[in-house]
Amino acid sequence: MRPDPRFRVAIGGVLVALLAIGCNREPESVSSKARVVAKSGAVWGRDLANGLGLQEWELCAELGGYDCIGEAHLVALGGVEPAVLGIDEPLPNATVSAPIAVDRVASSACAERWDRDQAGPAVIFGAVLEKDSAANREAVASRLVERLLARTATRDELRALTDLHDAVAPVSSSPARDWGVGACVVVATSTEALFY
Repeated sequence: MRPDPRFRVAIGGVLVALLAIGCNREPESVSSKARVVAKSGAVWGRDLANGLGLQEWELCAELGGYDCIGEAHLVALGGVEPAVLGIDEPLPNATVSAPIAVDRVASSACAERWDRDQAGPAVIFGAVLEKDSAANREAVASRLVERLLARTATRDELRALTDLHDAVAPVSSSPARDWGVGACVVVATSTEALFY
């Protein structure tokens, strides 16, 4: 099921808001090396699969049969393909299609987790599936950060993720689902999730 195009516009607005929140707060700690390293697609995919309680091959499939991380977007996500493409070292810079590939994998994986939680037993979205309320959305947002980033969410993060519902609800025919999948994508594609 494809999200309503207005949902993508709402998500874009929320991503800008989240970026603003992240930019306006004091750093919690400073790296002694002051650098970050992008995770390879394989590492990020493994982290995403573990966080969402899915198998890696269940995250995303292009054209119904090509594993997004291991085949379809392998090079874009920092992998190598020496046999067919002759790429035996990762590209020195991210490709233009890398953010699109990340978005595709995260959107597919988060939607899969929602659908499975709806069928039961719920792993992440259970509280919102029982009742779509502000308190339950906060519980789900907290669970997303715990599972995908392996830490406790800050108050600002919880507020930003739950506020996403206000942007999605007016333009969505399924606000609980669109909020849940959108919040999951926001966390799964955050800088913290994508980089060491």
